[in-house]
Amino acid sequence: MAASAQSIRQLLDSARHNKQKDFSKVIAFSTKAYDKAKAEKQIKLEAESAFLRGMGNYLSGKYDDCLRWYFESERLYTTLKDTAGLAELYSDMTIFYLRVKKFKEADEVSKKAIQYTKTTGDKKMLPTAVNNRGLMFLDDNKLDSAIAYFNESYRLYKNINDKVGMSYALDYKASALSGKNELDAALKALEESKQLRAGVGDKIGEVLAITNMGEIYLKQNRFKEATQNFLQTIKDAKALKYVELELYGYEILGQTYAAQGMFDKAYAYQKQYLELKDKAMDAKHNKDIEELQTKYQSEKKEQQNKLLTAQYKEQKAELSRNQIGIYALIATILLLAVIFYLVYNRYRLKEQARFREAMLEEEHLRTQAIMDAEENERQRLARELHDGIGQLLCSARRQLEFSQLDTSPEDDGGAALQMLDDSIKEVRDLSHSMMPPYILNKNLREAIEEFIGRLNNKHLVNINTEWVNADAIDIDKTTTLMIYRSVQEIISNVFKHAKAKNIHIELVNHDTELTLMIVDDGVGFDKDKLFKTSKGLGLKNIESRIAYIGGSLDIDTKPGKGVTYIIELPILSAAS
Repeated sequence: MAASAQSIRQLLDSARHNKQKDFSKVIAFSTKAYDKAKAEKQIKLEAESAFLRGMGNYLSGKYDDCLRWYFESERLYTTLKDTAGLAELYSDMTIFYLRVKKFKEADEVSKKAIQYTKTTGDKKMLPTAVNNRGLMFLDDNKLDSAIAYFNESYRLYKNINDKVGMSYALDYKASALSGKNELDAALKALEESKQLRAGVGDKIGEVLAITNMGEIYLKQNRFKEATQNFLQTIKDAKALKYVELELYGYEILGQTYAAQGMFDKAYAYQKQYLELKDKAMDAKHNKDIEELQTKYQSEKKEQQNKLLTAQYKEQKAELSRNQIGIYALIATILLLAVIFYLVYNRYRLKEQARFREAMLEEEHLRTQAIMDAEENERQRLARELHDGIGQLLCSARRQLEFSQLDTSPEDDGGAALQMLDDSIKEVRDLSHSMMPPYILNKNLREAIEEFIGRLNNKHLVNINTEWVNADAIDIDKTTTLMIYRSVQEIISNVFKHAKAKNIHIELVNHDTELTLMIVDDGVGFDKDKLFKTSKGLGLKNIESRIAYIGGSLDIDTKPGKGVTYIIELPILSAAS
Protein backbone atom coordinates (compact mmCIF):
# COMPACT_ATOMS: atom_id res chain seq x y z
CA MET A 1 0.00 0.00 0.00
CA ALA A 2 2.87 2.38 0.78
CA ALA A 3 4.43 1.78 -2.63
CA SER A 4 1.08 2.43 -4.30
CA ALA A 5 0.63 5.72 -2.39
CA GLN A 6 4.12 6.73 -3.51
CA SER A 7 3.13 6.05 -7.12
CA ILE A 8 0.03 8.26 -6.78
CA ARG A 9 2.11 10.98 -5.10
CA GLN A 10 4.52 10.98 -8.06
CA LEU A 11 1.57 11.52 -10.43
CA LEU A 12 0.32 14.43 -8.30
CA ASP A 13 3.80 16.00 -8.18
CA SER A 14 3.96 15.76 -11.98
CA ALA A 15 0.56 17.49 -12.23
CA ARG A 16 1.69 20.36 -9.97
CA HIS A 17 4.98 20.66 -11.88
CA ASN A 18 3.12 21.24 -15.17
CA LYS A 19 0.60 23.85 -14.01
CA GLN A 20 2.80 26.67 -15.35
CA LYS A 21 3.71 24.77 -18.54
CA ASP A 22 1.16 22.36 -20.00
CA PHE A 23 -2.44 22.44 -18.73
CA SER A 24 -3.37 19.24 -20.58
CA LYS A 25 -0.68 17.36 -18.64
CA VAL A 26 -2.10 18.70 -15.35
CA ILE A 27 -5.45 17.12 -16.29
CA ALA A 28 -3.87 13.89 -17.56
CA PHE A 29 -1.67 13.26 -14.49
CA SER A 30 -4.36 14.23 -11.96
CA THR A 31 -7.00 12.08 -13.72
CA LYS A 32 -4.71 9.05 -13.59
CA ALA A 33 -3.93 9.74 -9.92
CA TYR A 34 -7.65 10.17 -9.10
CA ASP A 35 -8.64 6.85 -10.71
CA LYS A 36 -5.80 5.00 -8.95
CA ALA A 37 -6.50 6.61 -5.56
CA LYS A 38 -10.23 5.89 -5.83
CA ALA A 39 -9.61 2.24 -6.77
CA GLU A 40 -7.30 1.82 -3.78
CA LYS A 41 -9.51 3.87 -1.40
CA GLN A 42 -6.78 6.46 -0.71
CA ILE A 43 -9.30 9.19 0.11
CA LYS A 44 -6.82 11.97 0.95
CA LEU A 45 -4.95 11.44 -2.33
CA GLU A 46 -8.28 11.16 -4.13
CA ALA A 47 -9.29 14.59 -2.77
CA GLU A 48 -5.98 16.16 -3.84
CA SER A 49 -6.30 14.56 -7.29
CA ALA A 50 -9.81 16.02 -7.70
CA PHE A 51 -8.51 19.47 -6.67
CA LEU A 52 -5.66 19.38 -9.23
CA ARG A 53 -8.05 18.07 -11.87
CA GLY A 54 -10.29 21.09 -11.23
CA MET A 55 -7.26 23.41 -11.41
CA GLY A 56 -6.21 21.90 -14.75
CA ASN A 57 -9.68 22.46 -16.19
CA TYR A 58 -9.71 26.05 -14.89
CA LEU A 59 -6.35 26.80 -16.53
CA SER A 60 -7.70 25.26 -19.76
CA GLY A 61 -10.83 27.46 -19.66
CA LYS A 62 -13.21 24.53 -18.98
CA TYR A 63 -15.08 26.22 -16.14
CA ASP A 64 -17.98 23.75 -15.79
CA ASP A 65 -15.61 20.80 -15.38
CA CYS A 66 -13.45 22.89 -13.07
CA LEU A 67 -16.29 23.61 -10.63
CA ARG A 68 -17.48 19.99 -10.69
CA TRP A 69 -14.05 18.70 -9.61
CA TYR A 70 -13.62 21.49 -7.04
CA PHE A 71 -16.93 20.39 -5.45
CA GLU A 72 -15.79 16.73 -5.49
CA SER A 73 -12.53 17.72 -3.76
CA GLU A 74 -14.48 19.77 -1.19
CA ARG A 75 -16.71 16.78 -0.42
CA LEU A 76 -13.75 14.45 0.12
CA TYR A 77 -11.70 16.93 2.18
CA THR A 78 -14.78 17.67 4.33
CA THR A 79 -15.29 13.93 4.93
CA LEU A 80 -11.70 13.68 6.14
CA LYS A 81 -11.94 16.98 8.09
CA ASP A 82 -8.73 17.96 6.30
CA THR A 83 -8.45 21.69 7.00
CA ALA A 84 -5.11 22.04 5.18
CA GLY A 85 -6.59 20.59 2.00
CA LEU A 86 -9.70 22.77 2.29
CA ALA A 87 -7.55 25.87 2.83
CA GLU A 88 -5.67 25.31 -0.44
CA LEU A 89 -8.89 24.43 -2.29
CA TYR A 90 -10.82 27.51 -1.11
CA SER A 91 -7.90 29.80 -1.95
CA ASP A 92 -7.96 28.60 -5.58
CA MET A 93 -11.77 28.66 -5.70
CA THR A 94 -11.56 32.36 -4.86
CA ILE A 95 -9.63 33.01 -8.09
CA PHE A 96 -12.11 30.87 -10.03
CA TYR A 97 -15.16 32.79 -8.79
CA LEU A 98 -13.44 36.12 -9.49
CA ARG A 99 -12.77 34.94 -13.04
CA VAL A 100 -16.47 34.23 -13.63
CA LYS A 101 -17.54 37.45 -11.79
CA LYS A 102 -19.34 35.69 -8.92
CA PHE A 103 -18.29 38.01 -6.10
CA LYS A 104 -20.68 36.62 -3.47
CA GLU A 105 -19.28 33.11 -3.84
CA ALA A 106 -15.73 34.50 -3.98
CA ASP A 107 -16.35 36.32 -0.69
CA GLU A 108 -17.53 33.12 1.03
CA VAL A 109 -14.69 30.88 -0.08
CA SER A 110 -11.99 33.51 0.51
CA LYS A 111 -13.15 33.85 4.14
CA LYS A 112 -12.99 30.07 4.53
CA ALA A 113 -9.53 29.96 2.96
CA ILE A 114 -8.18 32.45 5.49
CA GLN A 115 -9.96 30.74 8.40
CA TYR A 116 -8.67 27.24 7.59
CA THR A 117 -5.17 28.51 6.80
CA LYS A 118 -4.97 30.19 10.21
CA THR A 119 -6.20 26.95 11.81
CA THR A 120 -3.45 24.91 10.18
CA GLY A 121 -0.77 27.52 10.90
CA ASP A 122 0.54 27.31 7.33
CA LYS A 123 2.62 30.51 7.07
CA LYS A 124 3.25 30.05 3.34
CA MET A 125 -0.39 29.62 2.33
CA LEU A 126 -1.89 32.30 4.60
CA PRO A 127 -0.52 35.36 2.70
CA THR A 128 -1.75 33.85 -0.59
CA ALA A 129 -5.26 33.40 0.83
CA VAL A 130 -5.22 36.99 2.13
CA ASN A 131 -3.90 38.27 -1.21
CA ASN A 132 -6.66 36.45 -3.12
CA ARG A 133 -9.31 38.07 -0.92
CA GLY A 134 -7.77 41.42 -1.77
CA LEU A 135 -8.12 40.58 -5.49
CA MET A 136 -11.81 39.90 -4.87
CA PHE A 137 -12.30 43.44 -3.53
CA LEU A 138 -10.16 44.88 -6.36
CA ASP A 139 -12.30 43.22 -9.05
CA ASP A 140 -15.45 44.40 -7.26
CA ASN A 141 -13.98 47.96 -7.23
CA LYS A 142 -13.95 48.07 -3.41
CA LEU A 143 -10.54 49.65 -3.45
CA ASP A 144 -10.04 50.55 0.23
CA SER A 145 -10.79 46.98 1.32
CA ALA A 146 -8.52 45.66 -1.43
CA ILE A 147 -5.64 47.88 -0.26
CA ALA A 148 -6.10 46.71 3.34
CA TYR A 149 -5.80 43.06 2.34
CA PHE A 150 -2.84 43.71 0.04
CA ASN A 151 -1.04 45.46 2.91
CA GLU A 152 -1.74 42.46 5.16
CA SER A 153 -0.57 39.92 2.54
CA TYR A 154 2.60 42.03 2.03
CA ARG A 155 3.30 41.91 5.76
CA LEU A 156 2.77 38.13 5.89
CA TYR A 157 4.97 37.54 2.83
CA LYS A 158 7.65 39.71 4.43
CA ASN A 159 7.54 37.65 7.64
CA ILE A 160 8.55 34.53 5.67
CA ASN A 161 10.94 36.49 3.38
CA ASP A 162 8.96 35.62 0.21
CA LYS A 163 10.12 38.44 -2.07
CA VAL A 164 8.14 37.25 -5.08
CA GLY A 165 4.95 37.23 -3.01
CA MET A 166 5.77 40.71 -1.65
CA SER A 167 6.20 42.03 -5.21
CA TYR A 168 2.82 40.63 -6.30
CA ALA A 169 1.10 42.21 -3.29
CA LEU A 170 2.70 45.57 -4.16
CA ASP A 171 1.65 45.29 -7.84
CA TYR A 172 -1.98 44.66 -6.86
CA LYS A 173 -1.84 47.44 -4.28
CA ALA A 174 -0.53 49.85 -6.95
CA SER A 175 -3.49 48.97 -9.19
CA ALA A 176 -5.91 49.76 -6.37
CA LEU A 177 -4.12 53.03 -5.50
CA SER A 178 -4.12 54.05 -9.16
CA GLY A 179 -7.84 53.36 -9.27
CA LYS A 180 -8.24 55.81 -6.36
CA ASN A 181 -6.02 58.28 -8.22
CA GLU A 182 -3.43 58.10 -5.43
CA LEU A 183 -0.71 58.05 -8.02
CA ASP A 184 2.32 58.95 -5.86
CA ALA A 185 1.53 56.10 -3.47
CA ALA A 186 1.06 53.77 -6.45
CA LEU A 187 4.48 54.82 -7.81
CA LYS A 188 6.09 54.11 -4.45
CA ALA A 189 4.58 50.60 -4.36
CA LEU A 190 5.70 49.87 -7.91
CA GLU A 191 9.24 51.14 -7.22
CA GLU A 192 9.55 48.72 -4.29
CA SER A 193 8.09 45.91 -6.43
CA LYS A 194 10.67 46.64 -9.13
CA GLN A 195 13.52 46.45 -6.61
CA LEU A 196 12.23 43.16 -5.19
CA ARG A 197 11.92 41.59 -8.64
CA ALA A 198 15.40 42.77 -9.57
CA GLY A 199 16.71 41.18 -6.38
CA VAL A 200 15.32 37.74 -7.31
CA GLY A 201 16.31 37.97 -10.98
CA ASP A 202 12.74 38.28 -12.30
CA LYS A 203 13.56 40.29 -15.45
CA ILE A 204 10.04 40.16 -16.89
CA GLY A 205 8.46 41.22 -13.60
CA GLU A 206 10.97 44.07 -13.33
CA VAL A 207 10.23 45.46 -16.80
CA LEU A 208 6.47 45.16 -16.21
CA ALA A 209 6.86 47.24 -13.04
CA ILE A 210 8.83 49.85 -15.04
CA THR A 211 6.07 49.94 -17.66
CA ASN A 212 3.35 50.36 -15.01
CA MET A 213 5.30 53.19 -13.44
CA GLY A 214 5.54 54.85 -16.87
CA GLU A 215 1.76 54.69 -17.23
CA ILE A 216 1.31 56.47 -13.88
CA TYR A 217 3.87 59.13 -14.87
CA LEU A 218 1.84 59.65 -18.04
CA LYS A 219 -1.34 60.10 -15.99
CA GLN A 220 0.51 62.74 -13.94
CA ASN A 221 1.71 64.49 -17.14
CA ARG A 222 5.28 63.80 -16.02
CA PHE A 223 6.29 63.25 -19.59
CA LYS A 224 10.04 63.14 -19.05
CA GLU A 225 9.85 60.31 -16.50
CA ALA A 226 7.22 58.47 -18.56
CA THR A 227 9.43 58.71 -21.65
CA GLN A 228 12.45 57.33 -19.79
CA ASN A 229 10.42 54.41 -18.46
CA PHE A 230 8.92 53.52 -21.83
CA LEU A 231 12.34 53.69 -23.51
CA GLN A 232 13.58 51.28 -20.83
CA THR A 233 10.55 49.08 -21.51
CA ILE A 234 11.47 48.86 -25.22
CA LYS A 235 15.13 48.14 -24.45
CA ASP A 236 14.40 45.38 -21.91
CA ALA A 237 11.61 43.84 -24.00
CA LYS A 238 14.03 43.56 -26.95
CA ALA A 239 16.61 41.86 -24.75
CA LEU A 240 13.99 39.44 -23.43
CA LYS A 241 12.47 38.93 -26.90
CA TYR A 242 9.12 39.89 -25.39
CA VAL A 243 7.52 41.09 -28.66
CA GLU A 244 4.10 42.00 -27.24
CA LEU A 245 5.64 44.24 -24.58
CA GLU A 246 8.01 45.83 -27.12
CA LEU A 247 5.02 46.62 -29.34
CA TYR A 248 3.21 48.19 -26.40
CA GLY A 249 6.33 50.23 -25.58
CA TYR A 250 6.42 51.77 -29.07
CA GLU A 251 2.67 52.46 -29.00
CA ILE A 252 2.56 54.07 -25.53
CA LEU A 253 5.76 56.07 -26.22
CA GLY A 254 4.16 57.46 -29.38
CA GLN A 255 1.14 58.48 -27.33
CA THR A 256 3.44 60.12 -24.76
CA TYR A 257 5.14 62.28 -27.42
CA ALA A 258 1.77 63.11 -28.99
CA ALA A 259 0.49 64.33 -25.60
CA GLN A 260 3.45 66.76 -25.53
CA GLY A 261 2.75 68.01 -29.08
CA MET A 262 5.96 66.34 -30.35
CA PHE A 263 4.26 64.85 -33.37
CA ASP A 264 7.41 64.05 -35.34
CA LYS A 265 8.67 61.74 -32.59
CA ALA A 266 5.16 60.43 -32.00
CA TYR A 267 4.95 59.53 -35.69
CA ALA A 268 8.40 57.93 -35.63
CA TYR A 269 7.54 55.61 -32.73
CA GLN A 270 4.11 54.90 -34.14
CA LYS A 271 5.85 53.89 -37.36
CA GLN A 272 8.23 51.57 -35.46
CA TYR A 273 5.19 50.09 -33.75
CA LEU A 274 3.56 49.37 -37.09
CA GLU A 275 6.75 47.97 -38.61
CA LEU A 276 7.28 45.59 -35.71
CA LYS A 277 3.64 44.60 -35.80
CA ASP A 278 3.95 43.88 -39.52
CA LYS A 279 6.98 41.64 -38.90
CA ALA A 280 5.05 39.71 -36.27
CA MET A 281 2.22 39.02 -38.69
CA ASP A 282 2.25 35.89 -40.80
CA ALA A 283 2.42 36.00 -44.61
CA LYS A 284 -1.30 35.38 -45.05
CA HIS A 285 -2.22 38.31 -42.85
CA ASN A 286 0.08 40.62 -44.82
CA LYS A 287 -1.48 39.44 -48.07
CA ASP A 288 -4.98 40.10 -46.72
CA ILE A 289 -3.97 43.65 -45.73
CA GLU A 290 -2.54 44.32 -49.18
CA GLU A 291 -5.71 43.03 -50.84
CA LEU A 292 -7.86 45.27 -48.63
CA GLN A 293 -5.72 48.28 -49.42
CA THR A 294 -5.98 47.58 -53.16
CA LYS A 295 -9.71 46.98 -52.94
CA TYR A 296 -10.42 50.40 -51.42
CA GLN A 297 -8.13 52.49 -53.65
CA SER A 298 -10.91 53.32 -56.10
CA GLU A 299 -14.26 52.08 -57.31
CA LYS A 300 -12.91 51.55 -60.78
CA LYS A 301 -10.00 49.45 -59.53
CA GLU A 302 -12.39 47.47 -57.37
CA GLN A 303 -14.47 46.56 -60.41
CA GLN A 304 -11.37 45.59 -62.31
CA ASN A 305 -10.29 43.41 -59.44
CA LYS A 306 -13.68 41.71 -59.37
CA LEU A 307 -13.44 41.02 -63.10
CA LEU A 308 -9.90 39.70 -62.75
CA THR A 309 -10.97 37.58 -59.81
CA ALA A 310 -13.85 36.08 -61.78
CA GLN A 311 -11.51 35.30 -64.68
CA TYR A 312 -8.99 33.83 -62.29
CA LYS A 313 -11.65 31.61 -60.69
CA GLU A 314 -12.75 30.35 -64.10
CA GLN A 315 -9.17 29.61 -65.08
CA LYS A 316 -8.58 27.97 -61.74
CA ALA A 317 -11.70 25.84 -62.16
CA GLU A 318 -10.53 24.76 -65.62
CA LEU A 319 -7.09 24.03 -64.25
CA SER A 320 -8.66 22.06 -61.40
CA ARG A 321 -10.64 19.94 -63.86
CA ASN A 322 -7.46 19.18 -65.78
CA GLN A 323 -5.58 18.50 -62.59
CA ILE A 324 -8.25 16.07 -61.40
CA GLY A 325 -7.69 13.95 -64.51
CA ILE A 326 -3.92 14.06 -64.02
CA TYR A 327 -4.24 13.21 -60.34
CA ALA A 328 -6.58 10.31 -61.13
CA LEU A 329 -4.06 8.92 -63.62
CA ILE A 330 -1.20 9.32 -61.15
CA ALA A 331 -3.28 7.71 -58.41
CA THR A 332 -4.06 4.75 -60.68
CA ILE A 333 -0.38 4.30 -61.54
CA LEU A 334 0.59 4.54 -57.87
CA LEU A 335 -2.13 2.06 -56.90
CA LEU A 336 -0.92 -0.43 -59.51
CA ALA A 337 2.66 0.08 -58.32
CA VAL A 338 1.63 -0.55 -54.72
CA ILE A 339 -0.31 -3.68 -55.68
CA PHE A 340 2.65 -4.97 -57.70
CA TYR A 341 4.99 -4.25 -54.79
CA LEU A 342 2.71 -6.02 -52.30
CA VAL A 343 2.37 -9.08 -54.53
CA TYR A 344 6.11 -9.21 -55.17
CA ASN A 345 6.91 -8.62 -51.49
CA ARG A 346 4.53 -11.40 -50.46
CA TYR A 347 6.20 -13.77 -52.95
CA ARG A 348 9.64 -12.75 -51.69
CA LEU A 349 8.65 -13.27 -48.04
CA LYS A 350 7.27 -16.73 -48.86
CA GLU A 351 10.50 -17.67 -50.60
CA GLN A 352 12.51 -16.40 -47.64
CA ALA A 353 10.31 -18.39 -45.26
CA ARG A 354 10.79 -21.56 -47.34
CA PHE A 355 14.54 -21.00 -47.37
CA ARG A 356 14.64 -20.47 -43.60
CA GLU A 357 12.56 -23.60 -43.01
CA ALA A 358 14.91 -25.62 -45.19
CA MET A 359 17.94 -24.25 -43.36
CA LEU A 360 16.39 -24.99 -39.98
CA GLU A 361 15.51 -28.52 -41.05
CA GLU A 362 19.04 -29.08 -42.30
CA GLU A 363 20.48 -27.69 -39.08
CA HIS A 364 18.15 -29.91 -37.05
CA LEU A 365 19.19 -33.00 -38.98
CA ARG A 366 22.86 -32.09 -38.65
CA THR A 367 22.54 -31.57 -34.91
CA GLN A 368 20.59 -34.82 -34.50
CA ALA A 369 23.27 -36.71 -36.40
CA ILE A 370 25.99 -35.24 -34.17
CA MET A 371 24.07 -36.11 -31.02
CA ASP A 372 23.35 -39.66 -32.23
CA ALA A 373 26.99 -40.20 -33.14
CA GLU A 374 28.13 -38.91 -29.77
CA GLU A 375 25.73 -41.16 -27.86
CA ASN A 376 26.57 -44.22 -30.04
CA GLU A 377 30.25 -43.67 -29.31
CA ARG A 378 29.54 -43.37 -25.58
CA GLN A 379 27.55 -46.61 -25.64
CA ARG A 380 30.31 -48.39 -27.56
CA LEU A 381 32.93 -47.22 -25.05
CA ALA A 382 30.69 -48.25 -22.17
CA ARG A 383 30.27 -51.75 -23.60
CA GLU A 384 34.01 -52.05 -24.22
CA LEU A 385 34.82 -51.03 -20.66
CA HIS A 386 32.20 -53.26 -19.14
CA ASP A 387 32.49 -56.34 -21.35
CA GLY A 388 36.24 -56.17 -22.02
CA ILE A 389 38.29 -54.64 -19.20
CA GLY A 390 35.66 -55.39 -16.58
CA GLN A 391 35.56 -59.11 -17.46
CA LEU A 392 39.34 -59.35 -17.50
CA LEU A 393 39.59 -57.81 -14.04
CA CYS A 394 36.91 -60.16 -12.71
CA SER A 395 38.86 -63.14 -14.04
CA ALA A 396 42.04 -61.84 -12.42
CA ARG A 397 40.27 -61.59 -9.11
CA ARG A 398 39.07 -65.20 -9.27
CA GLN A 399 42.61 -66.38 -10.08
CA LEU A 400 43.96 -64.51 -7.05
CA GLU A 401 41.31 -66.11 -4.85
CA PHE A 402 42.44 -69.59 -5.91
CA SER A 403 46.13 -68.78 -5.58
CA GLN A 404 45.67 -67.27 -2.14
CA LEU A 405 44.77 -70.70 -0.76
CA ASP A 406 48.35 -71.89 -1.39
CA THR A 407 50.34 -68.75 -0.52
CA SER A 408 52.32 -68.14 2.64
CA PRO A 409 51.14 -65.65 5.29
CA GLU A 410 53.69 -63.16 4.03
CA ASP A 411 52.04 -63.06 0.64
CA ASP A 412 50.24 -59.76 -0.01
CA GLY A 413 47.39 -61.31 -2.02
CA GLY A 414 44.71 -59.59 0.08
CA ALA A 415 45.97 -56.17 -0.99
CA ALA A 416 45.89 -57.26 -4.62
CA LEU A 417 42.30 -58.35 -4.23
CA GLN A 418 41.35 -54.95 -2.78
CA MET A 419 43.06 -53.15 -5.65
CA LEU A 420 41.19 -55.32 -8.14
CA ASP A 421 37.90 -54.59 -6.35
CA ASP A 422 38.58 -50.87 -6.58
CA SER A 423 39.45 -51.16 -10.27
CA ILE A 424 36.27 -53.05 -11.00
CA LYS A 425 34.23 -50.41 -9.13
CA GLU A 426 35.92 -47.56 -11.01
CA VAL A 427 35.29 -49.26 -14.35
CA ARG A 428 31.64 -49.84 -13.39
CA ASP A 429 31.24 -46.19 -12.31
CA LEU A 430 32.83 -44.97 -15.51
CA SER A 431 30.58 -47.23 -17.56
CA HIS A 432 27.46 -45.99 -15.76
CA SER A 433 28.59 -42.38 -16.11
CA MET A 434 29.04 -42.68 -19.84
CA MET A 435 25.78 -44.56 -20.41
CA PRO A 436 23.69 -44.67 -17.19
CA PRO A 437 21.25 -47.58 -17.18
CA TYR A 438 18.68 -45.40 -15.36
CA ILE A 439 18.23 -43.36 -18.53
CA LEU A 440 17.11 -46.47 -20.36
CA ASN A 441 15.01 -48.02 -17.60
CA LYS A 442 13.83 -45.24 -15.28
CA ASN A 443 12.69 -41.63 -15.28
CA LEU A 444 14.65 -38.35 -15.03
CA ARG A 445 14.28 -38.02 -11.25
CA GLU A 446 15.64 -41.55 -10.62
CA ALA A 447 18.57 -41.00 -12.98
CA ILE A 448 19.56 -37.75 -11.24
CA GLU A 449 19.15 -39.32 -7.78
CA GLU A 450 21.40 -42.23 -8.77
CA PHE A 451 24.01 -39.79 -10.08
CA ILE A 452 23.85 -37.69 -6.87
CA GLY A 453 24.07 -40.85 -4.74
CA ARG A 454 27.38 -41.76 -6.30
CA LEU A 455 28.71 -38.20 -5.94
CA ASN A 456 27.78 -37.90 -2.24
CA ASN A 457 30.11 -40.81 -1.49
CA LYS A 458 33.12 -39.16 -3.18
CA HIS A 459 32.93 -35.42 -2.48
CA LEU A 460 32.68 -33.21 0.60
CA VAL A 461 29.82 -31.19 -0.89
CA ASN A 462 26.33 -31.42 0.58
CA ILE A 463 23.75 -32.02 -2.20
CA ASN A 464 20.07 -31.72 -1.32
CA THR A 465 17.10 -32.14 -3.64
CA GLU A 466 13.47 -31.10 -3.93
CA TRP A 467 11.03 -32.85 -6.29
CA VAL A 468 7.58 -31.47 -7.15
CA ASN A 469 5.33 -33.84 -9.17
CA ALA A 470 8.55 -35.16 -10.73
CA ASP A 471 7.40 -38.77 -11.17
CA ALA A 472 4.61 -37.61 -13.53
CA ILE A 473 7.00 -36.00 -16.06
CA ASP A 474 6.24 -37.33 -19.54
CA ILE A 475 9.29 -36.78 -21.79
CA ASP A 476 11.08 -39.01 -24.27
CA LYS A 477 14.45 -40.68 -23.73
CA THR A 478 16.38 -38.21 -25.90
CA THR A 479 15.06 -35.29 -23.87
CA THR A 480 15.78 -37.13 -20.61
CA LEU A 481 19.34 -37.85 -21.76
CA MET A 482 20.01 -34.23 -22.79
CA ILE A 483 18.83 -32.94 -19.39
CA TYR A 484 20.81 -35.64 -17.56
CA ARG A 485 24.01 -34.75 -19.48
CA SER A 486 23.42 -31.07 -18.68
CA VAL A 487 23.07 -31.84 -14.96
CA GLN A 488 26.31 -33.88 -15.12
CA GLU A 489 28.13 -30.98 -16.79
CA ILE A 490 26.83 -28.39 -14.32
CA ILE A 491 27.65 -30.47 -11.20
CA SER A 492 31.09 -31.26 -12.65
CA ASN A 493 31.74 -27.51 -13.14
CA VAL A 494 30.69 -26.83 -9.54
CA PHE A 495 33.10 -29.44 -8.18
CA LYS A 496 35.98 -28.21 -10.37
CA HIS A 497 35.65 -24.45 -10.05
CA ALA A 498 33.01 -23.23 -7.57
CA LYS A 499 34.55 -24.21 -4.19
CA ALA A 500 30.97 -24.69 -3.01
CA LYS A 501 29.86 -26.33 0.23
CA ASN A 502 26.21 -26.84 -0.68
CA ILE A 503 24.29 -27.62 -3.87
CA HIS A 504 20.48 -27.48 -4.11
CA ILE A 505 18.68 -29.26 -6.99
CA GLU A 506 14.98 -28.60 -7.56
CA LEU A 507 12.86 -30.31 -10.26
CA VAL A 508 9.28 -29.01 -10.74
CA ASN A 509 6.62 -30.34 -13.12
CA HIS A 510 4.12 -27.57 -14.06
CA ASP A 511 2.12 -29.96 -16.31
CA THR A 512 2.93 -27.97 -19.46
CA GLU A 513 6.42 -26.88 -18.46
CA LEU A 514 9.39 -28.46 -16.69
CA THR A 515 11.69 -26.37 -14.48
CA LEU A 516 15.06 -27.63 -13.24
CA MET A 517 17.03 -25.33 -10.89
CA ILE A 518 20.57 -25.96 -9.59
CA VAL A 519 21.96 -23.54 -6.98
CA ASP A 520 25.45 -23.50 -5.45
CA ASP A 521 26.99 -21.25 -2.77
CA GLY A 522 30.40 -21.10 -4.43
CA VAL A 523 32.60 -18.25 -5.66
CA GLY A 524 30.50 -17.48 -8.78
CA PHE A 525 31.93 -15.94 -11.96
CA ASP A 526 31.59 -13.10 -14.49
CA LYS A 527 29.19 -14.61 -17.03
CA ASP A 528 29.80 -12.11 -19.85
CA LYS A 529 33.57 -12.40 -19.53
CA LEU A 530 33.50 -16.21 -19.39
CA PHE A 531 31.32 -16.59 -22.50
CA LYS A 532 33.81 -14.52 -24.50
CA THR A 533 36.67 -16.95 -23.75
CA SER A 534 37.27 -20.60 -24.54
CA LYS A 535 36.62 -21.38 -20.86
CA GLY A 536 32.93 -20.88 -21.52
CA LEU A 537 32.67 -23.84 -23.93
CA GLY A 538 31.23 -26.12 -21.24
CA LEU A 539 28.34 -23.72 -20.60
CA LYS A 540 27.88 -23.23 -24.35
CA ASN A 541 27.60 -27.03 -24.76
CA ILE A 542 24.91 -27.09 -22.07
CA GLU A 543 23.03 -24.29 -23.83
CA SER A 544 23.24 -26.20 -27.14
CA ARG A 545 21.82 -29.37 -25.57
CA ILE A 546 18.93 -27.51 -23.95
CA ALA A 547 18.20 -25.50 -27.11
CA TYR A 548 18.22 -28.73 -29.14
CA ILE A 549 15.28 -30.12 -27.11
CA GLY A 550 13.41 -26.79 -27.28
CA GLY A 551 14.26 -25.46 -23.83
CA SER A 552 16.15 -22.49 -22.41
CA LEU A 553 19.01 -22.03 -19.93
CA ASP A 554 19.31 -18.97 -17.70
CA ILE A 555 22.38 -18.36 -15.51
CA ASP A 556 22.29 -15.85 -12.64
CA THR A 557 25.66 -15.17 -11.01
CA LYS A 558 28.13 -12.58 -9.80
CA PRO A 559 31.69 -13.04 -8.55
CA GLY A 560 31.49 -14.12 -4.90
CA LYS A 561 27.68 -14.66 -4.99
CA GLY A 562 27.35 -18.30 -6.13
CA VAL A 563 25.56 -19.49 -9.27
CA THR A 564 21.92 -20.30 -10.09
CA TYR A 565 21.22 -22.40 -13.22
CA ILE A 566 17.58 -22.51 -14.40
CA ILE A 567 16.51 -24.88 -17.18
CA GLU A 568 12.96 -24.41 -18.50
CA LEU A 569 11.42 -26.84 -20.99
CA PRO A 570 7.89 -26.89 -22.51
CA ILE A 571 6.84 -30.48 -21.82
CA LEU A 572 4.44 -30.77 -24.76
CA SER A 573 7.04 -29.64 -27.31
CA ALA A 574 9.64 -31.85 -25.64
CA ALA A 575 7.33 -34.83 -25.66
CA SER A 576 6.39 -34.32 -29.26
